[in-house]
Amino acid sequence: MQRVKSRAPASFKSHVIDAEKRLNILFDHLNNEDLLKPDTVESMSELAEALQARNYEQAQAIHVDIMTNKTDECGNWMVSVYAQQGVERLMLTLTILFRLGSND
Repeated sequence: MQRVKSRAPASFKSHVIDAEKRLNILFDHLNNEDLLKPDTVESMSELAEALQARNYEQAQAIHVDIMTNKTDECGNWMVSVYAQQGVERLMLTLTILFRLGSND
């Protein structure tokens, strides 16, 4: 996350801070294995892969599926994927943050 923070343009600072906060919620749930079911974790992985491949249609379909069918698992961490400007751009940003965060 530090690398992303240091490279993000100033105009995206609030987005990065919000994404980090929400991703920390997600990571807490992943580490504690207390909210996300294995199939949802797999869907999140597929979402990340689709975004890295810039397959935004597939990524959006996966995102909608998670938001529609896994509402009890989504909480605050998933809201930021859709709530901020430019769904595709934000989803790509979150994916990069998710990948980088898992390597810290």
